[in-house]
Amino acid sequence: MSKWGQATFFRTSNLDALERAIRDLCLAEGLVAAPYVRRKRETWDRMQYGTGATSDRWALAIGVGQGGWTAVKTAPLELLAEPGPSGEHRLGILARVLQCEALHVSLYEGIAMAIVQAAPTGEVVLSGYTMDGPSFHGVEIAEEHLRPRIRYVDVPPSVHEALERSLSDGFDELLDRLGNPEWVDVPGALIKGEEVPSARVSSFVRPELDTMPPLGVTFAVEEHPLGTRYVLDGGVWVDDSTLDAANAEVGAAFVRKVARWLDMPVTLEPGVPRSVFCVRAAPSESVRRVGVETEVLSIGSREGAELLLHSARGVGIAELAERSPYQRRRLVDVLARALVGVRVNADTAYRGFKRVVTEPTPQAFGAFADERLVTAWWRRGRSAILIEGRELFELPGLCTAMAGMPGRVALALVTPSFVNGNSQGYGHDDAVVIVVIDVNTGEVQEVLRSGAGLTFGFTHLCFAGDVLGVRAERDRTPVIVTLDRGKWEEHPGDFPQWMREALRAPPTVDDLYSSYEVPILWAGPHAVVVGRTYERASLAVLDLHTKQRRPLFDSEGLEPLACSESGSRCLARGGARGLFAGSATPPRPPSR
Repeated sequence: MSKWGQATFFRTSNLDALERAIRDLCLAEGLVAAPYVRRKRETWDRMQYGTGATSDRWALAIGVGQGGWTAVKTAPLELLAEPGPSGEHRLGILARVLQCEALHVSLYEGIAMAIVQAAPTGEVVLSGYTMDGPSFHGVEIAEEHLRPRIRYVDVPPSVHEALERSLSDGFDELLDRLGNPEWVDVPGALIKGEEVPSARVSSFVRPELDTMPPLGVTFAVEEHPLGTRYVLDGGVWVDDSTLDAANAEVGAAFVRKVARWLDMPVTLEPGVPRSVFCVRAAPSESVRRVGVETEVLSIGSREGAELLLHSARGVGIAELAERSPYQRRRLVDVLARALVGVRVNADTAYRGFKRVVTEPTPQAFGAFADERLVTAWWRRGRSAILIEGRELFELPGLCTAMAGMPGRVALALVTPSFVNGNSQGYGHDDAVVIVVIDVNTGEVQEVLRSGAGLTFGFTHLCFAGDVLGVRAERDRTPVIVTLDRGKWEEHPGDFPQWMREALRAPPTVDDLYSSYEVPILWAGPHAVVVGRTYERASLAVLDLHTKQRRPLFDSEGLEPLACSESGSRCLARGGARGLFAGSATPPRPPSR
């Protein structure tokens, strides 16, 4: 049973016409035919993880299918289903040229499926959803088409029946009925330039252009508990999986420098850095320079670009070299979003956000104990704890949840069951302890331990006055554990509902902000955060006395996590792992 896969079909037996149409489409997008040759697969290869726009090399295999269909496999994997530069899906363009129906299906993890159907007129209909939700390469899928079904292209009834059973069954049946089940691994062969039996294979590339001379940057290497981090120009961070900046000002200086180097205009309004996925790896091509190490920086998962980093660790300098002149605009845009962010809203409730955890880590948490911020982040099998005004210390276990009240914070600490190098993981049944820390003395007290059928590896914590609530399970049945003055009790019930009641949700507000971690967020004693979770730009602070609403943040991409007791400070998550704290601003007086 398939879990992942992509398949494209055209209802035609004229392979010559299909080849010509694909060649013409490639030429129209600026690619030229190139020899299909063996190549070394890169760690983050754009032919596998990229798109037609981000990969400078395309490869296609065309083969005879069944029932009058022709099957096509591509690298990049969804090449023909994507929208091209004009915004029109390539599948629709080809269907119109060939005057035939066309179909593309992508299966993701066996739990999501996107279907692109094209009529002979070139009209395209999308259905289903991807792992990112109801969109496909930036195109929103209409609500009435969210169920992954083939409605506008004629396929055998058995395909519809299989789709009703499961997405994986439907995908496999489609391959059986329209294509060739043995073609499942063809994209891997296309990426490496290997032979594809019983197929017509073609390859296209963007013509080579002159690259800019390398750009010099300062370079340093930092060793941290969970790995090595490169530091470029004093504050641009590159670790094993992320590119980030210490702050938006440092990021803006770096982006402007890169933009000048590549002769790309850029306008920046610094907000907070949002970070971006980044992989460091050896290049596929041979690069030999005495005393210099060369790595590829693959920046951005799907919509990204590459740079070459030539570093001389001993002398603290490095050079950046461009990999593809075609990706200059994309590279600058990705860097700007990741390292600078965007400033929005003038009169906001909170602004001036500063990073509060600077060490590279996959997970970081924070909470306020009255007005004092407490943060915790993962190290190897342990968690670093920092209470404002006190020295940093460590506790055994990985922090998975945190809650605060005046004078105290509570943490859930799990013993990881999986450790592989710098990678760590845990499960719901792993050993967990709940500790409470006195922020004034630093005293740590264990108050609850899992075991004997009580599990809470995946948990939430919440204080209701002096009472600490813990989301847990007793023999797989959800329970709420409450701890009060050293005693604990179990209660049946829904923990999010218990949290809402504990936090005294105002009954007259119908658009309270809530998230998986935060069912309600007070911004001081008389104000709450309102707005829809999926529309962060619309989040606001509602004053319950004056009914005034003010935009929550002055920077795009922040997710609120906690506010101090008085509402004078706010903690937010930005990017993949960043924690930022901002300060409340007084409302502007009304204009006369």
